[in-house]
Amino acid sequence: MIEARGISKSYCKQVVLENIDFSLASGQSAVIVGRNGTGKSTLLSILAGFLRPDAGSVAKDGKLTAFCPQEDRFFEELTVGDNLKFWGSVSGGCNELADRFAQILGVDTFARKKITQLSGGMKKSTAVCCALSGDPATLILDEPFAGLDIFHKNALLSAFAQLQAAGKCILYSSHSIDEIVGLGSQIYTLANGTLTRFESEQKGIDILEPLLMRI
Repeated sequence: MIEARGISKSYCKQVVLENIDFSLASGQSAVIVGRNGTGKSTLLSILAGFLRPDAGSVAKDGKLTAFCPQEDRFFEELTVGDNLKFWGSVSGGCNELADRFAQILGVDTFARKKITQLSGGMKKSTAVCCALSGDPATLILDEPFAGLDIFHKNALLSAFAQLQAAGKCILYSSHSIDEIVGLGSQIYTLANGTLTRFESEQKGIDILEPLLMRI
């Protein structure tokens, strides 16, 4: 569960976020859509607790929240398996969920490779598995599909759907329309510092035209 009220943030007197309210309950997912540079990463960092807002507050249910930033945070000279073990140890030693999704995403097939040997898709899948260490109740991901081929994108979408069905709270950002279709997410647009929920029953590519008008 995430509940944010009155979130505002500026950089060098430039308003990035202005009086944003947002909430997401367990078992729900949401995507924040916006152009590059609109403040999506800033908002997710604040909601995850990695960045302080200038004003406003964020409340969570006290359960573990995991955050996947755009930039991968690995020990690059270690293997994939050792990175998973490390994040499992700092998350309370619980790695069962991470191990299960390592199989689902195929990460277990390259667990002995060093991070420096991985493709972009392999790294992103590994990052998601690391985030799942400790069995978090909430998963926040910044542009999780960026640069992925269709195989890795579909694998991640399937994994997120399974996590949501298991009661996880999932929030991610995107600047690409095709990435928001298929997960059944709540859709928000971020533009000019304002977060707006896209109210529509449409779940297919038909949302493209009205959504583009928002951003």
